[in-house]
Amino acid sequence: MILATRLILIFVLNSMLTNAQTKIIAHRGFSGIAPENTLIAFQKAIDCKADYFELDVHRTKNDSIVVIHDSSVDKTSSNGFKGKIAELNYSDLRAIKVGYSRKFGAKFENEKIPTLREALTLAKGKITVCIEIKVFGTEKEVLKIVNDLGVKEDVIIFSFKYPVLAKIRQLDRDIPILWLINKADKMTLEYAKIIESNAIGVGPETTVTKEYLNFAHENGIEVWKWTVNKEDEMRQLIDLGLGGLITDFPDKALKELSTIQNKRH
Repeated sequence: MILATRLILIFVLNSMLTNAQTKIIAHRGFSGIAPENTLIAFQKAIDCKADYFELDVHRTKNDSIVVIHDSSVDKTSSNGFKGKIAELNYSDLRAIKVGYSRKFGAKFENEKIPTLREALTLAKGKITVCIEIKVFGTEKEVLKIVNDLGVKEDVIIFSFKYPVLAKIRQLDRDIPILWLINKADKMTLEYAKIIESNAIGVGPETTVTKEYLNFAHENGIEVWKWTVNKEDEMRQLIDLGLGGLITDFPDKALKELSTIQNKRH
């Protein structure tokens, strides 16, 4: 009975990653028009009807899981604050403004670094969230937040770090995972199968072909690509049948997807 239930769960979760339509993922939220990894960027991704938004997480000195890409706040802070996330308490981070004033002016000057819990609460029931774990050792804390909020079926765990995903799979046999790797080949898929990865996310050093997509699907793995911001590349990848397209401009990708679908019908 337990085995049958697990097989059903795996089928349902894999189907989320393997339908024919290319899924559109808002990279760090709708980061083309709002500060990356902020609640406003995530809300804008929801508003434009992206299929997913992606975020990055680190752990603070007092073990809070916060949403930020870099290991320090040096590049993120708009008010001159500096320091490494792992050496700061969450209360320290709340004093930092992350409105990216150089890019957006004063429009988002009061945006703060959110916690993972805040981001998942915002997304609950509205959109699927891709959680990229940046540092090994935070897997249990991330899964606890996911389970506490009851959103296990609405998240996918990302990482460039193979040991992170291996640990996630050890802790949870069913939650969807995606291995990020810049340059992928057929051997990449073999390593992905070892940790039962549902998908791989390839970077600009990988040329995605129909042959590679077919080979991946034959091995039960979907292929996503990051970060695709040019319309012509979006169009080409969607036409090929790419599983997931990660972009700073989900509105453009959705428009290209709609155009291709209309032509097919």
